[in-house]
Parts: sequence; structure tokens; C-alpha cells
Amino acid sequence: MIIGIDIGGSTTQGVLLRNGKTSNFTAIHASDAVASASGCLGKIITENRMKIDRITAVAATGGGAVKLNSSLLGIPVRKVEEIKAIGLGGMVLTGKKRCFVVSIGTGTAMVAVTEGGKVIKHAGGTGVGGGTLKGLFKLLLNKEDINNLEILASKGSLKKINLTVKDIVGRGIGELSADATAANFGKLCDETSENDIALGLIHMVGEIVGTLSVFAAKNHGLEKDIVFIGKVTRNKTLMKKLQEAVRTFGGRAVVPEHAEFATAIGAARALTSGENASFMEKLRKKMKNNGNGKRKKPR
Repeated sequence: MIIGIDIGGSTTQGVLLRNGKTSNFTAIHASDAVASASGCLGKIITENRMKIDRITAVAATGGGAVKLNSSLLGIPVRKVEEIKAIGLGGMVLTGKKRCFVVSIGTGTAMVAVTEGGKVIKHAGGTGVGGGTLKGLFKLLLNKEDINNLEILASKGSLKKINLTVKDIVGRGIGELSADATAANFGKLCDETSENDIALGLIHMVGEIVGTLSVFAAKNHGLEKDIVFIGKVTRNKTLMKKLQEAVRTFGGRAVVPEHAEFATAIGAARALTSGENASFMEKLRKKMKNNGNGKRKKPR
């Protein structure tokens, strides 16, 4: 049994990989990397009523993984490069052998996966992402709880926010329809409401990330196999706009189930790959020598 943990700046996601099957999708909110990783691990063990010595290893990834030692609560830790975890996670959740995985977290990372995961390359990214939504939500509307952004946006309209192609030339141009955005927030006026601004913000981030994703994917011939993952995928309005932007330029994208846990899943899967075979074999032998998988309790 392997526990995959993705340690972010404010949230840590964890999953349990048992006999090749993923379960127990867990999220912990904490600013300290070690505390959140320990909490995530403890929660999974408790919910499964497992003994801690039954866990073979922890696969850690994300920005906070560097702060972990070689073991966590007495369980060996293997650190997995985040780009690899992102690529494997997107591939596993979709079953695709080739795909372009776009991970939308605080910023956005793009990863090209080919040859069934044998080749995983960092394909770029953008500083626009969930952090942009949160920061501008605070700046423009003076609100802290990002969970309220989509609620406000549901009552908004873009008519007093975005300047469209039709507003400028009276019709569509090339691949752009007449209603396509020509300038985000280009029509902002005194009558614009908070709801309109919230919707305009979601659309701006969605258009930027979606458009960049499809053009980056085209460089790898993967524009028909774009996969969006990350915590931000829970925002349905944003995901709809992302997919619209992708389709506008001939691409196709999916948001798989459990998309926000994709990187944690990828980290766990990485430990079952060939390059980690010797590491895992040493752990199995060690557990066997300790007696039926019993590991010494940490002091």
C-alpha cells in the first residue's frame, strides 16, 4: 500500500493506492508542510482502520515535499518530481496513452505525456491560475473567501464587462465569433455590479489559460487530448469557459473525475514504475525481515 501526497501552499491532497486501485481522496488545509502531510497520512490510516506498519511508503510531491525528511511517522518517504506526478496523474485518470495535462493550481503548469507515460516533458505554463482568481477577487471586490466567487458570478452578466469582437468590427473575425472577447474588462462602467465583475474575472482567467493551453498542446500534436486537473477544476463556470476557449481553436479537453487529486495519484503511481523498482523491493524485503510487515515504531 502506497500513500500519495501532494503538498501545496495551503492545501495538501492525499490518496491511498492499494493493489493498483486508488481510494480515500483526502484534503487537509494547513500552511505547514510537515503538519499537513502528517495530518493527511493520519486521516487516511484512521479512515481505513489500518495499522501504520501496513503502509509500504509515502510518495510525496508538490512544493512542500522538499521540507519532508526521509520518513514520515516512521514510514519511508520517496519524493517524486512534480512534473512527473502531474503527467502520470492526468494519464491515469483518463486512461490516455498520450495527453497534454494542464494543472491549474496557484499558477498553471503544462505537461506533455507520450509513449504511455515513458516520456513526460514540462511544456510551459503561466502565472495565471487560482492565485490570480484569489488575488483579484480580494483587490476588486475586497472579499477573502474564494468559494463565494462562483456564487456571485452566477448572477452576473458580461454585457457591462467585456468588449466583444462585434462591438469593434460588427461581426466575427477568423475563428472568433462576434460574441468572442476582444478586451477583458474593456467595457467596465459605473453601472457594473459586483456580480458582473466576479463573472468577468472567471472568464478572463478561463480564456487566458484555455487559449494558452490549446496553442501549447498544438506544439506537441496533443490539442485533441488536453486534460485539466487541479483544485481549481471544482469551479464549474471556469471549466466551462476553459473548454470553450479550447474548442474555439480546434482543441478538445476533458476534466476527469477526481481531477483535484491527480498529482497525488501520479506521485503514488510513480513508485510502481520501473525507475523505483529497486527502492520498493528494498522496502518489501525490509518489511518482511521485520516480521510480516511490522515496522519498528518511531521514537
